[in-house]
Amino acid sequence: MRQLTCVSACAALLTLFGWVAIPVATATAAPRFTECPPVGTDTGCQYLVTVTDLGTSVAIDPSQLSYASNLVATHESGSPTDALVGVRNSSAEPLTQLAISGPITFEFDGDGICNNASGAVPSGCQTPSGSTACGADDGPCSFPPPLGEPAGYTEFGAIKGTPPFANGDVQNGYEGPTTWFSNVARSPNSSGTVNFSPALSPGASTYFSLEAPPRFPGTTGISTTQSAAGTSGTTLYVPSAASVASHALVLDGRRPTGTMTFQLFRSQGCSGRAVASASRPLTAGAAISSPVVLRGPGTYRWRVGYSGDRVNAPAITACGGDEVVVPKYGKVGLPSTRRCVSAFTARLHVRRRAAKSSLVFVNGQLAGRFGGRIRIRVSRRVVIDVIASSRGRGFRRDAPSSTLLQQVTTYRHC
Repeated sequence: MRQLTCVSACAALLTLFGWVAIPVATATAAPRFTECPPVGTDTGCQYLVTVTDLGTSVAIDPSQLSYASNLVATHESGSPTDALVGVRNSSAEPLTQLAISGPITFEFDGDGICNNASGAVPSGCQTPSGSTACGADDGPCSFPPPLGEPAGYTEFGAIKGTPPFANGDVQNGYEGPTTWFSNVARSPNSSGTVNFSPALSPGASTYFSLEAPPRFPGTTGISTTQSAAGTSGTTLYVPSAASVASHALVLDGRRPTGTMTFQLFRSQGCSGRAVASASRPLTAGAAISSPVVLRGPGTYRWRVGYSGDRVNAPAITACGGDEVVVPKYGKVGLPSTRRCVSAFTARLHVRRRAAKSSLVFVNGQLAGRFGGRIRIRVSRRVVIDVIASSRGRGFRRDAPSSTLLQQVTTYRHC
């Protein structure tokens, strides 16, 4: 029997005849966020809330829809809204609670993580008596109350008649393994607090569920590319007095506006005063720094930050995601300039070692990558700058400064 795969066309036909096609996530969807285990029809978090030192943001995985999508079993109508939410603490401090808002986010109605009636139930769900026969809508299952949840506490939205745990707590099944809810607003219950017990340490994550998506600015990232002396890349080796610029693009933004701040440092951790710092407005979600002249040998490291706006969260790159290296000056074997030349050949060296790789710049622009022997044609007055390395692949990140030297010489054509 042939099978017909029907997606958009069939959805259109169903709508035409007055029926509504409810999309359902499949268990085979590869999750973008693995902070959550499989729950219901989801294989990972539908939403990931990230807390940083800059603020809080949320990202969505389009492949994960509502985890409680079996509307017959959950006795609901319309599109399912129950949301599986992961939280990652990317800040420098432990996270004890998180204020959340959004339409009906805390309007719990019995189809939480442990009683989703739609599929997978994570390990740890149980009744107060210890039974792990969980999954039914309006069931008595939940994670046991975490340490820190007050004894005798009844979670908002707990189904009437739900038995308490040994400490008197009555759970609603939407809690995650280390969370509990408080400060839920009056109907339509569009705000509340998620408490973490124990506190979520920096770098750690956990999960819980809500009746609808949380509302935060969207999580963004930054993609950067630097360019200097006719070349571009994550790590550049260039002559002194070259100009370097950074190109930055906001990732995952929704028509981002605001500014991009570019800072260039010589310190290892981008501490202290920057060599250069300036902000530029975004155009089509991107910005370019002003050129920065590199004065003196050393390693220069970029840190780039996005300001954020009403719907897009701020973001910042790690220190030294892009870096540019200016080697020390020395003699690498370029011939004397006492008289004019039309061409010359040079065997390069780095101190007492033969060079194995080199970069040749002509009038400040990269002309090519070579080995330890170069041949140069001089057709006019030119400035030749050669960066030599005693390593065969000497222009990788973190190449020891002792393996590099640069020599610059001006030649005139005969």
